Amino acid sequence: MNHGECPGSAATGPGHQVARATALSPVVHRLDVVAARIAEVRQAGQFVIVHQGPGAERIPLTIAEADADAGTIGLVIQAVGRSTRDLVTLRVGDVIADIAGPVGQPTELVDGQHAVCVGGGVGTAVVLPIARALYERGNRVTSVIGGRAADSVLFGAVGDIIVCTDDGSAGRPGLVTDALATLIERGGVDVVDAAGPVPMMRGTDTATSPSTTTA
Repeated sequence: MNHGECPGSAATGPGHQVARATALSPVVHRLDVVAARIAEVRQAGQFVIVHQGPGAERIPLTIAEADADAGTIGLVIQAVGRSTRDLVTLRVGDVIADIAGPVGQPTELVDGQHAVCVGGGVGTAVVLPIARALYERGNRVTSVIGGRAADSVLFGAVGDIIVCTDDGSAGRPGLVTDALATLIERGGVDVVDAAGPVPMMRGTDTATSPSTTTA
């Protein structure tokens, strides 16, 4: 895929400099990179295609955050293969050759409702921009985030926050889907947005059907 194949591609010039590099967990890192046009036009739910350089794979990554004033976007990367492992070794001042985007359909946002945003592990980075966009529109937002242990929970959620860990090392013990089911049983949940591992998504579908909408 090249820039011409990605609507709104803003990857031009010599590359995209890393402005900040942060380890969020032993295997998950965040890179804030310079991509001014993408930061200006991206919407919640969109992503970019990242190509570090010759020989590297092209990787789709969610735009977790964007700072239009600074001209940067935040990318959360889980090191699971060679290309992602190479990306998380980058430091401030290093350059990514190509970042194309934003691509994908923006998430449809509601108004004046109670939205629950569920994120498991690195999926938290996917629901974070959705939760923020919903909050900024005046919705009541509850963020349910979790992981296997405290060091695998990615924070940064907004609204009312419920943290869950499988081993009980942070927040309440148990699965995010258990917390979601409890919220739904109490009533008043209008919409659910979720991102995470396949088993979590299946559990979310079970918890929400048929009373709410899952996106």
